[in-house]
Amino acid sequence: MLFNLVADVFSRMLAKAVNSNIISGIVPHIIPQGLICLQYADDTILFLNPKPEYVKNLKWLLACFENLSGLKINYDKCEVVPINMNEDDAKLLSQIFCCKLGDFPLKYLGVPLHYLKLRREDIQYIIDKIIKRICGWKGRLLSYEAKLVLLKACIASVPMYLMSVIKFPKWAIKAITSQMAHFFWGNLGDEHKYHLASWGLISQKKDFGGLGVPNLREFKMALLASWAKRYFMDSDKNWVRLVGHKYRTDKPNVLWAKQGVGSPFWRGVTWAFEGIRPFYKWKLGNGDKISFWNDVWVGDSSLKPQFWDVYEICQQ
Repeated sequence: MLFNLVADVFSRMLAKAVNSNIISGIVPHIIPQGLICLQYADDTILFLNPKPEYVKNLKWLLACFENLSGLKINYDKCEVVPINMNEDDAKLLSQIFCCKLGDFPLKYLGVPLHYLKLRREDIQYIIDKIIKRICGWKGRLLSYEAKLVLLKACIASVPMYLMSVIKFPKWAIKAITSQMAHFFWGNLGDEHKYHLASWGLISQKKDFGGLGVPNLREFKMALLASWAKRYFMDSDKNWVRLVGHKYRTDKPNVLWAKQGVGSPFWRGVTWAFEGIRPFYKWKLGNGDKISFWNDVWVGDSSLKPQFWDVYEICQQ
């Protein structure tokens, strides 16, 4: 609690500095005063316009915070991660802050971050973690009931956090599912045992004849689709403003934008939204979140392709 109070003071110091034009964050044209800081517990990310005066002022602010709070910033654990900067300027920044120069992908709260698509090796650690955990269990000494509990509680939960923010690739889901099946049926190393039922059946709900092991693909869709719900519910949040500005189209909502456009995160959200869209029921409200021409009102097609001539007349 005490640490949270001090962290809040630091956040207010930064906000005051931005208002006084001592430092400047990023995207001030989208978010009022710009994005300058993200905090979670003792993890902090600072976003800074890298003008020399802003850099020096931030260094001074950090020194003031140390003196006022009695806390000391461990610069050995800090990184400067430049975006679209030349190498000499990036090295100068790291020297000013006396910390190492980082690069993408970087991890924040356990999630690998990259402004490009994550590589295979950036996700491989999840599969390695599952394999290491399974290897520590004596599969031959466990009953099927015990294995089922371990699969549900300890294995299926490992990738869930990462799956909630990226569209987990098919190869990774296949690899994890394979490890789960091998463990459940008793495969050890190169030894192969016959699987008495398909994994598709095993991952069905018990009401439908399965064993209730989570279906990772369905979980991936559900977790990413939750961001679509948040987009509608949290219209005043900064991340909604960022997404709305970056992917704005002629449609009333960016979730109707063409799939495959945008960051890996947003492509995952739009993919999941298309999967659950047939099960949504829209309330008209004041009309700012519905599209008369692009939404499906009757049948399985929107009005736009069915009444193209009328649509063109309406656009004039």
